[in-house]
Amino acid sequence: MIFKDRELFTPTAQIAHIRSEKKNGPRHDPAYDDAKINDFENLILLCGQHHPPVDRHESAYTTEELLEWKREQSQQGERQVADAELAALDRKLNREIPITSDAVLRGPIASLDQSERLRQAEDRLIEKPLEAAVLFDEVATSLERSPFVHHASIIRSHQCAALENGGSYLEAAKLRVDLGWRSYFSADPFAVGQNIEKTKKYAQHLTQEIDRAIQGLSYAAAFGYQRQVTIDDLAAAFDQMQSSDQGALYLAVVLAEESITWRRPDLIVPRVDALSTLAATAENNEAGLTTKARILMCLAEANDDWGTLVRDARLIYSPGVAAWIYARHARHLTLTGAVSESIQRWQDAIDGAVAARLNDSAADWLYALRSTRMLYWINDGDPNDLHRLAQSLRVAGNGSVLPEPYPLAERAASRMLDHKWPDALQCLHQQLRHAVVSSSLAAEITAHERFGDLFVATEKWHDAPKHYIYSARTEKLRKLAKAWPDEALKFREVQGEAPHWERGAAYEFAAIAGKSFPREIARNWAESACEEVTSSPATNSPMSAWMPAFKAFAASADEATVGVAEDFIDLTAGYFRRGPGTHSRTDEPLVKALAKIFENHESLRGRILEMLCDGIVVGNEVGQQVLSECEAALCKAPEIVQDRLSEAASEGNMYAAISLILAGCDSAPTLDLAREKLEQYTQPVEIQPGVINFEVGQEDAAILITVLGEPDRQDFVDAMLARVLEVEDIDSNRAGAIEAIAIVGPTLSSGARTALFDKLLEFSRNPSDSLASMSYGDDPFSRFKVTVGELSLGAIAVRAAGKVAHTSYQYEIVQRLALTLLPSASNSACRALTLMFRSLPDEELIADVEVLAAHPNPWPRCFAAVAWSRNPSKWPGLGERLAADKDPGVRLALARTLDVGPEWDSVIRLLRQDYRRDIQRLVE
Repeated sequence: MIFKDRELFTPTAQIAHIRSEKKNGPRHDPAYDDAKINDFENLILLCGQHHPPVDRHESAYTTEELLEWKREQSQQGERQVADAELAALDRKLNREIPITSDAVLRGPIASLDQSERLRQAEDRLIEKPLEAAVLFDEVATSLERSPFVHHASIIRSHQCAALENGGSYLEAAKLRVDLGWRSYFSADPFAVGQNIEKTKKYAQHLTQEIDRAIQGLSYAAAFGYQRQVTIDDLAAAFDQMQSSDQGALYLAVVLAEESITWRRPDLIVPRVDALSTLAATAENNEAGLTTKARILMCLAEANDDWGTLVRDARLIYSPGVAAWIYARHARHLTLTGAVSESIQRWQDAIDGAVAARLNDSAADWLYALRSTRMLYWINDGDPNDLHRLAQSLRVAGNGSVLPEPYPLAERAASRMLDHKWPDALQCLHQQLRHAVVSSSLAAEITAHERFGDLFVATEKWHDAPKHYIYSARTEKLRKLAKAWPDEALKFREVQGEAPHWERGAAYEFAAIAGKSFPREIARNWAESACEEVTSSPATNSPMSAWMPAFKAFAASADEATVGVAEDFIDLTAGYFRRGPGTHSRTDEPLVKALAKIFENHESLRGRILEMLCDGIVVGNEVGQQVLSECEAALCKAPEIVQDRLSEAASEGNMYAAISLILAGCDSAPTLDLAREKLEQYTQPVEIQPGVINFEVGQEDAAILITVLGEPDRQDFVDAMLARVLEVEDIDSNRAGAIEAIAIVGPTLSSGARTALFDKLLEFSRNPSDSLASMSYGDDPFSRFKVTVGELSLGAIAVRAAGKVAHTSYQYEIVQRLALTLLPSASNSACRALTLMFRSLPDEELIADVEVLAAHPNPWPRCFAAVAWSRNPSKWPGLGERLAADKDPGVRLALARTLDVGPEWDSVIRLLRQDYRRDIQRLVE
């Protein structure tokens, strides 16, 4: 059947019918099942020389003889057929019928000689609709046998209209269900809805069977198209179907694949028998076997049982479907952590797809292999090699196990850019399902990221986290956590079977957004995170969720039970026992966790104080953070601080010395270091053109200076004033100098404080701008940007003036100045001015608290909350307003300063209903 001439192979094979489908055709057998006419058992391969006589002289070539020929063909084995011969034969037999230029010019109907039949059908539509329906059916059938198969749906819809006009409602409804499923798998749920809507006009004429078929189709199309329809609704619709109902097999495919797409294997497991039964009803041809495989792949994934399906793939299914099964198994292995097996299975799938000339799928799976290697940090080669291979495959040809009806990713992105949110949601549903079902892992990750972007853009906050977690977009999770609105975050703890990158991303999110967890959820997160860090080795590896879990525990440690907290302390007891000046990534979250546990579990406070003292001895950021977050804890046990830190302070450990001062301990060990800092910070400031020095430690030095005599303190304040007035210096250094003055200034004599107050007030009224700046790159297209944040030197000076004020006249002046600055103040300026108000004695307050409570910035409202708590009868009703403030910081400030009594009861009742657990704990 292959003719070789001039070194070229020319296939002469033709597919012939043994029994003709036509009544007057060769060897027609009226008893033979029409449904099997085009099946394998009724077909035989003939060469071009023998095919014509076999068909023209049926009496000479009987059915029995042709069946014998076929049997002998299957047993031929005289020589091994060359691969090149097989390839030529395959191209001959499996190529699609080309669309000729003539057909394009004349149109599908005319090229198939169906124009007259179509015109007659249209002519009879009104008077003889049932005859028109027969003619439409013939035209549609002709189209379905041609390359113009997609045009057939239009003719079928005309056939439906003819059947409906003729009163053949049941047949019309069946055909509309069939058209609906065609539209569904063409990613057109709107067309599905149109067909369903038309059946409602004659619903009373339909049977229960067709009603169930319509309902099943309706829910399949609605999920992903109508947001209120959930996957549980889809499962309920499937449960109503019977295996004999029209479309039941299609609905089984939809439910199984959507359940896997949305990670709901719990919907598949109880329906395994029903799904398996429907899969067995699929026809024993290529399309039917493909449908069966799609259901079985979902069952294998839900039950984690791939053995039989993978083992028998090559024996039962076509090469393309077998490759598809390998790819789905590879995806499952990637998600379950079997990385070595998954890489090998990806290779099997790619090899099978290339052999089946499914280049698009092979390229997608190359990208999936690349993603797998990157997710598991396998860096033994250039990952771009896989990218180049994938691009080469796409250039060489196309072909996919699951062709896209249109570019789903591009359409979804376009709808999002145009803010067409319903259409974007629909397209993303289609994109994600296609990516999961076709095992395009890279596209699946991208689709989840786009889902997160969509929900953030539409402020559907609670839907966004899981998609960013599935796509491991930790940076977007951090931004989402910081932008989280003032509402409870009911995000459940991560499951242990999730991939390491998903667990890590979830813990990263919990570490930042954990303050919004309700108490029960926070307790569960604390237990889950502690279990992660105590049951696995400590590591910074990106392959482990250990470090993110450590941070997540710190965010929810306030709700940890005493047993969980003790387990954590047992693990970390020695973390700060190391050399001074060293750093660890666990330092910051560990201090946060210890501060929260200290506050909530009195039985553990002794061990925590010892750990905090160890952290102070380490110094660096650890000592600074301990002082910042745990000063109150240190002040509760000055004897421990004195015993553990005196030696370190005398040896020059600055944070140990500051701890002794803040805890009210003997300051003798701090004197040498204080004099050293005095010498350092009273030196004249040297400004070198083009050189910027970033000064730190001025406020810490100021605390040490307070233990020295007044002349020394005055010298320090004078040096800081000189720095404040140095316009050649940067704002952050000058602001630090003002903060240092605010610490030391109140310790000076009355006359010195008055002189200092006047100088600060003069500066705050007309602050000089710094000529030097640390900011760079304001252009939005700058690749590098440097900034130290927003600073308001005038407002900071007002705060310092309020700290050194000591007469009623001074308190009044500084308040009036602050009130003139507040209306146009920035956030940082509002903070500085609010802290000034808070430092004033209660009896010296002249500011209108009602006005401060109405300020758009939350900082003045925080002070209003504090002021009301001190004197609730002075501003009736204000406490209730502030208890419902939209900013949680205002409500927290109110909760911190409440007292017990009838004046506060109504506010306490309101705050007990607050979702913030820190507020709830304070009012308790």
